[in-house]
Amino acid sequence: MPNISSETLEHLKKIKQTLVDKKCENIQFLDLKDVHSYLSLFVIATVKTETQGRSCAKDIDKYMKPLKLAVKRQNLTDLPKDATGWILLDYGEICVHIMTDEMRTYYSLDRLWGDASLIAI
Repeated sequence: MPNISSETLEHLKKIKQTLVDKKCENIQFLDLKDVHSYLSLFVIATVKTETQGRSCAKDIDKYMKPLKLAVKRQNLTDLPKDATGWILLDYGEICVHIMTDEMRTYYSLDRLWGDASLIAI
């Protein structure tokens, strides 16, 4: 297990539970600290639809926002309504990527960051 604080581990567990509750698939946790100097932890999950992705993002943001870890950005409600297939939530140390299967296959973050350590949550 990579060196992750107990506080961060609790955040990752809560994020995982939210993704599982929302029926996300292929949920992966990557530790990028040894791969790139300014990246820490990636959470990548696949959703079937953009609507499912927005619902996941909303619930994760509801948990994370009060912790004041988010980098300044627009609220989820302010994001364009056109479907992109990829929602990125940046909480400093933790970046959550919620992607449709098409986007996940196309961008292949799992392969791009193949040197990263997988984290079992």
